[in-house]
Amino acid sequence: MVARNWIAVARIAADRPGYAAKSLYRKLVSKPFVAVEGKPFITERVEALRAAFAHVSGKTRGQTFKPGAVSEPQAELLWRLVRDRRPGKVVETGVCNGLSSAVILAAMDLNGTGELISVDLPEFSDPALNTVSYWDGKGGAVIPAGCEVGWLAPKQYRHRWRLLLGRADELLPEALSGGCDIFIHDSEHSYENQLFEFRAGWKALRSGGVLVATDINWSDAFDEFCREARPKKQFVDHSCCLVFKP
Repeated sequence: MVARNWIAVARIAADRPGYAAKSLYRKLVSKPFVAVEGKPFITERVEALRAAFAHVSGKTRGQTFKPGAVSEPQAELLWRLVRDRRPGKVVETGVCNGLSSAVILAAMDLNGTGELISVDLPEFSDPALNTVSYWDGKGGAVIPAGCEVGWLAPKQYRHRWRLLLGRADELLPEALSGGCDIFIHDSEHSYENQLFEFRAGWKALRSGGVLVATDINWSDAFDEFCREARPKKQFVDHSCCLVFKP
Protein backbone atom coordinates (compact mmCIF):
# COMPACT_ATOMS: atom_id res chain seq x y z
CA MET A 1 0.00 0.00 0.00
CA VAL A 2 2.89 2.37 0.84
CA ALA A 3 4.62 1.57 -2.45
CA ARG A 4 1.36 2.23 -4.30
CA ASN A 5 1.16 5.66 -2.65
CA TRP A 6 4.66 6.56 -3.79
CA ILE A 7 3.78 5.43 -7.32
CA ALA A 8 0.84 7.87 -7.26
CA VAL A 9 3.19 10.67 -6.22
CA ALA A 10 5.58 9.81 -9.06
CA ARG A 11 2.77 9.86 -11.62
CA ILE A 12 1.60 13.27 -10.45
CA ALA A 13 5.15 14.59 -10.62
CA ALA A 14 5.47 13.33 -14.20
CA ASP A 15 2.14 14.82 -15.25
CA ARG A 16 2.61 18.10 -13.37
CA PRO A 17 6.32 18.87 -12.93
CA GLY A 18 5.56 22.09 -11.04
CA TYR A 19 3.67 20.09 -8.43
CA ALA A 20 6.46 17.59 -7.77
CA ALA A 21 8.12 19.40 -4.86
CA LYS A 22 4.80 20.11 -3.13
CA SER A 23 3.65 16.52 -3.55
CA LEU A 24 6.94 15.16 -2.22
CA TYR A 25 6.81 17.48 0.80
CA ARG A 26 3.26 16.42 1.64
CA LYS A 27 4.24 12.76 1.42
CA LEU A 28 7.32 13.22 3.61
CA VAL A 29 5.40 14.96 6.42
CA SER A 30 2.35 12.70 6.18
CA LYS A 31 1.14 10.51 9.02
CA PRO A 32 -0.76 7.26 8.47
CA PHE A 33 -3.78 6.44 10.64
CA VAL A 34 -4.13 2.71 11.28
CA ALA A 35 -7.44 1.24 12.43
CA VAL A 36 -6.80 -2.39 13.39
CA GLU A 37 -10.32 -2.69 14.81
CA GLY A 38 -11.97 -1.51 11.60
CA LYS A 39 -9.75 -3.33 9.12
CA PRO A 40 -11.89 -6.52 8.80
CA PHE A 41 -15.00 -4.46 8.01
CA ILE A 42 -13.11 -2.24 5.57
CA THR A 43 -11.53 -5.24 3.82
CA GLU A 44 -14.90 -6.97 3.47
CA ARG A 45 -16.53 -3.86 1.98
CA VAL A 46 -13.61 -3.29 -0.42
CA GLU A 47 -13.87 -6.91 -1.60
CA ALA A 48 -17.62 -6.46 -2.17
CA LEU A 49 -16.86 -3.36 -4.26
CA ARG A 50 -14.24 -5.17 -6.31
CA ALA A 51 -16.63 -8.06 -6.92
CA ALA A 52 -19.33 -5.67 -8.13
CA PHE A 53 -16.91 -4.09 -10.62
CA ALA A 54 -15.39 -7.36 -11.83
CA HIS A 55 -17.69 -7.37 -14.86
CA VAL A 56 -18.32 -3.64 -15.23
CA SER A 57 -16.92 -2.05 -18.36
CA GLY A 58 -17.48 1.15 -20.24
CA LYS A 59 -16.50 4.78 -20.39
CA THR A 60 -17.94 8.18 -19.54
CA ARG A 61 -16.46 11.40 -20.92
CA GLY A 62 -13.60 9.24 -22.21
CA GLN A 63 -12.84 7.94 -18.69
CA THR A 64 -13.00 4.22 -17.89
CA PHE A 65 -15.65 3.23 -15.34
CA LYS A 66 -14.21 2.82 -11.84
CA PRO A 67 -15.49 2.52 -8.23
CA GLY A 68 -14.43 6.02 -7.18
CA ALA A 69 -13.92 4.97 -3.55
CA VAL A 70 -11.57 6.32 -0.92
CA SER A 71 -8.34 4.34 -0.53
CA GLU A 72 -8.11 1.74 2.23
CA PRO A 73 -5.70 3.90 4.29
CA GLN A 74 -8.15 6.80 4.03
CA ALA A 75 -10.99 4.47 5.07
CA GLU A 76 -8.94 3.55 8.14
CA LEU A 77 -8.46 7.25 8.83
CA LEU A 78 -12.22 7.83 8.78
CA TRP A 79 -12.77 4.89 11.12
CA ARG A 80 -10.21 6.26 13.57
CA LEU A 81 -11.63 9.77 13.47
CA VAL A 82 -15.15 8.59 14.24
CA ARG A 83 -14.15 6.10 16.91
CA ASP A 84 -11.68 8.42 18.65
CA ARG A 85 -13.70 11.63 18.48
CA ARG A 86 -17.23 10.21 18.83
CA PRO A 87 -18.77 12.98 16.67
CA GLY A 88 -22.42 13.90 17.03
CA LYS A 89 -22.67 14.94 13.40
CA VAL A 90 -20.54 14.21 10.35
CA VAL A 91 -21.16 15.78 6.94
CA GLU A 92 -19.58 14.36 3.80
CA THR A 93 -19.78 15.28 0.13
CA GLY A 94 -19.34 12.48 -2.37
CA VAL A 95 -20.84 9.02 -1.84
CA CYS A 96 -20.97 7.05 -5.10
CA ASN A 97 -20.87 3.38 -4.03
CA GLY A 98 -20.55 4.37 -0.40
CA LEU A 99 -17.31 2.99 1.04
CA SER A 100 -16.65 6.09 3.14
CA SER A 101 -20.29 6.22 4.24
CA ALA A 102 -20.23 2.55 5.25
CA VAL A 103 -17.09 3.02 7.33
CA ILE A 104 -18.42 6.11 9.10
CA LEU A 105 -21.77 4.48 9.87
CA ALA A 106 -20.22 1.25 11.15
CA ALA A 107 -17.90 3.20 13.46
CA MET A 108 -20.83 5.31 14.69
CA ASP A 109 -22.77 2.13 15.44
CA LEU A 110 -19.97 0.94 17.70
CA ASN A 111 -19.95 4.35 19.38
CA GLY A 112 -23.69 4.12 19.90
CA THR A 113 -24.07 7.73 18.80
CA GLY A 114 -23.75 10.00 15.77
CA GLU A 115 -25.49 11.12 12.59
CA LEU A 116 -24.07 11.16 9.05
CA ILE A 117 -25.40 13.53 6.41
CA SER A 118 -24.10 12.85 2.89
CA VAL A 119 -24.44 14.95 -0.26
CA ASP A 120 -23.94 13.27 -3.62
CA LEU A 121 -24.58 13.83 -7.31
CA PRO A 122 -24.43 10.20 -8.47
CA GLU A 123 -23.45 8.91 -11.88
CA PHE A 124 -24.55 5.44 -12.98
CA SER A 125 -23.00 3.02 -15.44
CA ASP A 126 -26.42 2.92 -17.13
CA PRO A 127 -26.58 6.26 -19.00
CA ALA A 128 -30.38 6.16 -18.98
CA LEU A 129 -30.26 6.85 -15.23
CA ASN A 130 -28.14 9.97 -15.59
CA THR A 131 -30.45 12.95 -15.94
CA VAL A 132 -28.02 15.77 -15.06
CA SER A 133 -24.81 17.16 -16.45
CA TYR A 134 -21.49 16.50 -14.72
CA TRP A 135 -18.29 18.48 -14.35
CA ASP A 136 -16.13 17.95 -17.44
CA GLY A 137 -13.13 17.09 -15.27
CA LYS A 138 -14.93 14.33 -13.39
CA GLY A 139 -13.30 10.92 -13.58
CA GLY A 140 -15.05 7.65 -14.34
CA ALA A 141 -16.54 6.96 -10.89
CA VAL A 142 -19.93 5.28 -11.39
CA ILE A 143 -22.48 3.08 -9.65
CA PRO A 144 -22.96 -0.34 -11.34
CA ALA A 145 -26.25 -1.45 -12.83
CA GLY A 146 -28.68 -2.76 -10.24
CA CYS A 147 -27.05 -0.87 -7.37
CA GLU A 148 -28.25 2.20 -5.50
CA VAL A 149 -26.28 5.19 -4.25
CA GLY A 150 -24.24 4.15 -1.22
CA TRP A 151 -25.14 0.46 -1.53
CA LEU A 152 -22.02 -0.53 0.42
CA ALA A 153 -23.51 0.90 3.61
CA PRO A 154 -25.18 -1.98 5.52
CA LYS A 155 -28.89 -1.43 6.03
CA GLN A 156 -28.72 -1.99 9.78
CA TYR A 157 -26.68 1.21 10.16
CA ARG A 158 -28.75 3.47 7.92
CA HIS A 159 -30.99 4.85 10.67
CA ARG A 160 -28.07 7.18 11.38
CA TRP A 161 -27.82 8.31 7.75
CA ARG A 162 -29.45 11.10 5.79
CA LEU A 163 -28.60 11.09 2.07
CA LEU A 164 -29.19 14.25 0.02
CA LEU A 165 -28.97 13.83 -3.76
CA GLY A 166 -28.03 16.82 -5.88
CA ARG A 167 -25.32 19.41 -6.34
CA ALA A 168 -23.19 20.36 -3.36
CA ASP A 169 -23.49 24.10 -4.00
CA GLU A 170 -27.26 23.75 -3.61
CA LEU A 171 -27.53 21.17 -0.82
CA LEU A 172 -24.45 21.69 1.35
CA PRO A 173 -25.86 24.70 3.26
CA GLU A 174 -28.78 22.54 4.42
CA ALA A 175 -26.48 19.67 5.39
CA LEU A 176 -24.22 21.98 7.39
CA SER A 177 -27.06 23.80 9.12
CA GLY A 178 -26.52 23.71 12.87
CA GLY A 179 -22.82 22.93 12.52
CA CYS A 180 -20.91 19.66 12.47
CA ASP A 181 -18.00 17.92 14.18
CA ILE A 182 -16.34 16.43 11.08
CA PHE A 183 -16.64 17.65 7.50
CA ILE A 184 -15.33 15.56 4.58
CA HIS A 185 -14.85 16.90 1.05
CA ASP A 186 -14.85 14.17 -1.59
CA SER A 187 -17.17 15.41 -4.35
CA GLU A 188 -16.43 17.52 -7.44
CA HIS A 189 -12.74 18.42 -7.34
CA SER A 190 -12.88 21.53 -9.48
CA TYR A 191 -11.09 24.56 -8.07
CA GLU A 192 -14.36 26.45 -7.63
CA ASN A 193 -16.20 23.64 -5.83
CA GLN A 194 -13.29 22.63 -3.64
CA LEU A 195 -12.78 26.19 -2.43
CA PHE A 196 -16.53 26.56 -1.83
CA GLU A 197 -16.68 23.35 0.19
CA PHE A 198 -13.53 24.02 2.21
CA ARG A 199 -14.81 27.47 3.18
CA ALA A 200 -18.35 26.29 3.93
CA GLY A 201 -17.22 23.23 5.88
CA TRP A 202 -14.68 25.21 7.91
CA LYS A 203 -17.24 27.84 8.83
CA ALA A 204 -19.72 25.17 9.97
CA LEU A 205 -17.22 23.16 12.01
CA ARG A 206 -17.69 23.34 15.74
CA SER A 207 -14.73 24.16 17.98
CA GLY A 208 -12.40 21.17 18.06
CA GLY A 209 -13.80 19.81 14.80
CA VAL A 210 -11.88 18.33 11.86
CA LEU A 211 -12.08 19.01 8.14
CA VAL A 212 -10.96 16.10 5.95
CA ALA A 213 -9.77 17.43 2.59
CA THR A 214 -9.33 14.75 -0.07
CA ASP A 215 -7.89 15.01 -3.59
CA ILE A 216 -6.18 18.30 -2.73
CA ASN A 217 -3.77 17.59 -5.60
CA TRP A 218 -6.54 18.27 -8.14
CA SER A 219 -6.41 22.06 -7.82
CA ASP A 220 -4.87 24.94 -5.88
CA ALA A 221 -8.04 25.46 -3.83
CA PHE A 222 -6.65 23.82 -0.69
CA ASP A 223 -3.58 26.05 -0.70
CA GLU A 224 -5.73 29.15 -1.05
CA PHE A 225 -8.03 28.01 1.74
CA CYS A 226 -5.05 27.43 4.05
CA ARG A 227 -3.67 30.90 3.30
CA GLU A 228 -7.03 32.32 4.37
CA ALA A 229 -7.71 30.19 7.45
CA ARG A 230 -4.11 29.55 8.58
CA PRO A 231 -5.18 26.32 10.31
CA LYS A 232 -3.25 23.60 12.06
CA LYS A 233 -3.09 20.64 9.68
CA GLN A 234 -1.76 17.14 9.26
CA PHE A 235 -1.18 15.49 5.89
CA VAL A 236 -2.33 11.89 5.62
CA ASP A 237 -0.75 11.39 2.19
CA HIS A 238 0.07 13.57 -0.81
CA SER A 239 -3.62 14.06 -1.62
CA CYS A 240 -5.38 14.09 1.77
CA CYS A 241 -5.05 16.41 4.75
CA LEU A 242 -6.73 16.89 8.13
CA VAL A 243 -7.47 20.48 9.16
CA PHE A 244 -8.20 21.19 12.83
CA LYS A 245 -10.62 23.86 14.08
CA PRO A 246 -9.39 25.59 17.27
